[in-house]
Amino acid sequence: MRLIPGPLLVIAISLVHPMTASGLQATQADGQRTVWDGVYTEEQAERGGVQYTESCAGCHAPDLRGSTTSPSLVGMSFTFLWGERTLGELFGKIQQLMPTDRPNSLPAQTYRNILAFILRANSYPPGDQGLEADGLDQIIISAKPEPRP
Repeated sequence: MRLIPGPLLVIAISLVHPMTASGLQATQADGQRTVWDGVYTEEQAERGGVQYTESCAGCHAPDLRGSTTSPSLVGMSFTFLWGERTLGELFGKIQQLMPTDRPNSLPAQTYRNILAFILRANSYPPGDQGLEADGLDQIIISAKPEPRP
């Protein structure tokens, strides 16, 4: 018997697996990963923390909770704004608009390091390889999957 991915299969699998049906289809079709797959290194997040303090903390606060004029980069606020979107989208937005007084002024690696710091601050696990320019569009920001029974 051959299973052909379709709406009923996606619904059935989503009942067993906590990933959303749309996330499951995207992952199957595009080979995408999520932020729960260890997509940055601890060293990259450390560098990003220093760079965040220098370039971002003035607006987004040292604890990444934001202010009345800058959004929070952690917790439910972050997941609400960026959940089910890709790291590529977030990277592009940060690079185009930040820092607000000099957008796109930091090296691309610095933006990736800061992104790794944001991921660590949101308790996404580190991995063995750092964030690289190619591949960011294949990593989905998602809520923590529930453990399988």
